[in-house]
Amino acid sequence: MADPQSVIPQVADEDVEWIRGVMGLREIDRFRQEFLRARTTLDVSACPGSGKTTLIVAKLAIMAKNWSHRTKGICVLSHTNAARGEIQRRLCGTVVGQQLLSYPHFIDTIHGFVNRFLALPWLNSNGFPAATVDDDVTSTYRRRVLGHSEYWKVENFLRRNHSGFDRIRVKDRNLDIWLGDRPFPARPSAETHQLASRAVQASSHAGYFCYDEMFVWAKALLEDCPSVATLLQLRFPLVIVDEMQDTSDLQVGILEAVFPRTGSDVSLQRVGDPNQAIFDGARAGTAVPGGFPDAPTCLKIPNSFRFGPAIATLASPFAVDAAGPDGLQGVGPRPVEGATDFCPNALFIFQDAEARGVLNAYGHHVLSCFGDVALAIGDVAAVGSVHQDASDVTAGAAQFPKTVPHYWSEYSAEVGSSDPHPRTLIQYVRVARAVVRDGGDLAPGVEKIASGLVRLARRAGGAGLLGKRAPRHRAVVDALSRNAEAVSAYRRLLRAFLIDWETLSAASWAQRQADILLVAAGLGASGTASIIADEFLGWDPNDPSLAVRAATSPQDAGPNVYRVEDGCGRRVDIRLGSVHSMKGQTHLATLLLSTYWHEHSAKRMLPWLLGERTNLSGAGVQDRARLQQTYVAMTRPSHLICLAIPRTVLGEDAALTGHVATLKERGWRVADVVDGAASWYS
Repeated sequence: MADPQSVIPQVADEDVEWIRGVMGLREIDRFRQEFLRARTTLDVSACPGSGKTTLIVAKLAIMAKNWSHRTKGICVLSHTNAARGEIQRRLCGTVVGQQLLSYPHFIDTIHGFVNRFLALPWLNSNGFPAATVDDDVTSTYRRRVLGHSEYWKVENFLRRNHSGFDRIRVKDRNLDIWLGDRPFPARPSAETHQLASRAVQASSHAGYFCYDEMFVWAKALLEDCPSVATLLQLRFPLVIVDEMQDTSDLQVGILEAVFPRTGSDVSLQRVGDPNQAIFDGARAGTAVPGGFPDAPTCLKIPNSFRFGPAIATLASPFAVDAAGPDGLQGVGPRPVEGATDFCPNALFIFQDAEARGVLNAYGHHVLSCFGDVALAIGDVAAVGSVHQDASDVTAGAAQFPKTVPHYWSEYSAEVGSSDPHPRTLIQYVRVARAVVRDGGDLAPGVEKIASGLVRLARRAGGAGLLGKRAPRHRAVVDALSRNAEAVSAYRRLLRAFLIDWETLSAASWAQRQADILLVAAGLGASGTASIIADEFLGWDPNDPSLAVRAATSPQDAGPNVYRVEDGCGRRVDIRLGSVHSMKGQTHLATLLLSTYWHEHSAKRMLPWLLGERTNLSGAGVQDRARLQQTYVAMTRPSHLICLAIPRTVLGEDAALTGHVATLKERGWRVADVVDGAASWYS
């Protein structure tokens, strides 16, 4: 097999200057040039705001410009559809980059790669029907195989074992079953095991699979035909994996089997940030799979264009893996009209009774730091690690404040999640209306309703006309194009929910059933009776977390948007959410709210805040996850970072005085929250 370096083009100085001009980039430093020129296997640990995606696109454009092989290509894999879509979109902005969107190159998610080159070929060659890969559809099919009473027998058993029916998965090619990542909690001879096994076998033989089950068939192909890995290495001499920190053990196992890092036939370049590995809850507190980043082959990019030295200095100690030999470096931000070069990063101390005043104090501080032009173009946010409802925990309890709603009771956890995935169709409609009201743009709401209707059709055994296309508005319109009645019904639904803003009630929902059924049938749903009986279609009267409310107070500016006014005609809208939901975003200002998970996050992070610890030094098992979430939150803003800390965390009298003095020395402006206002320490 040819040495990959004989295939991968060299990058000359003129290539670097060319891409700077094409993409309008600033000076490309030695760290970034090293990645652009790299033709061997390496890991890249890129700090927040370092322009990681821009750098990948720049490298790909240079490769495309100089690529001379018609049957060998570049394989670019990402963890999420969003990351994949961003790379593809930005490649379309360069003429040469568009060449990478077709054969022999491949740009997709890891799941997309596994399905196309490994899992689907094995299923097709072993007599399985065309696969439908969808967790919801597969789980629904398995439920119907069992029927009502048998399903509940299994579900109730699994609930007693702290799990559920939708966690059942195919374990191996023999269609043995397991529960997520652990054995099924009953012997094979037990009735519950046999019922679950029957459901899985029936769905598999009908071609219905969950997303992660496709890795079972990928592994089977590699076992049966080891030469497939060799052929893929011949096809793709250069492989780039984006967002490496978010990959799972399952994904890493397949990647290593196909593109081994220790091999000499492929240049595998993994890009990510181990300090932002916050998405896999099952992995919280552990290292990133695959040993990323691998120190001997790791290139670190420690300088961020997003923020300046002050924020970098405050955030750097929370990195589980040091961003560079001198820690995180801030070389930004870009100038913003109405924003000063230096904003006083602030820490707000509060008693339980003042938790609901923290946002007011923060909002007024933001108004004092920024002019109206800056506030009009930049996001102001407040985030917490825990954001689900905890109304049973009240002020004075040891866990208070436990969650984001303790700072503002109107907060909606579902709307605030990174990717709301409602339980019923009416919830899809509510989320759609919420995002339209929040952003003022119809498109995301239309997409959400389209997704809900497709999900309903798939649960009823339909939506086959969509093929492998994403359940989006355009796909729905195309699928219904030959059914004028269904198209009209779909348009009536969109108008009623998103334009006329029809009041949602049990009565109005019942009146919309006919149109909903027309659309579902047009998408291939089989049997009106089965659709009507599906609880996914039913009215849900008790869902206050999703309801789109009218403004309940002057502070309620929309779903998860808290407004603060200064009394002189100026105001700022603060967008609330979870840390997870705002990963990858850039804000003008960010407030990190202390929440409770086994302990108050601020209490566990205090030694790092005071400068007593740095990186993983002295960190407990659960502290790794807290450090990563704190680091992600503190690296969102370009100009201003603020923290909200319960007074009990800092102690009383001498302890409090000493801690405040230390925090001020480290660059924080410190205030007590009193009646919703900041009382600053001198």
